[in-house]
Amino acid sequence: MQEPQRPESHFSTHRNRNFIGQTMHLAGHAFIDCAFDSCTLVLTNGPVFTKNVRFHRCNFRLEYDILWSDPKSRSQLRQLLDLIDGAPDAGGRIGDD
Repeated sequence: MQEPQRPESHFSTHRNRNFIGQTMHLAGHAFIDCAFDSCTLVLTNGPVFTKNVRFHRCNFRLEYDILWSDPKSRSQLRQLLDLIDGAPDAGGRIGDD
């Protein structure tokens, strides 16, 4: 029997890291038990995975394409905004489902 695949296995994974004062492009990365302090976080259409991530005094830059007549792109944008709204205890995966 095959072992279940972890969602973060397709990403460049960062565990137990603290990022301070950096501009971070999040697409294609998994952040697990990480903290961001005074960072600018760039969010795009690309997938990102977070688990137990903390944000303090961060700015978010959205570079996101909302495609005409594509409800999935609007839905993913809503997920992204929900992630930002819950930033202190954000978690989950945004992007290709």
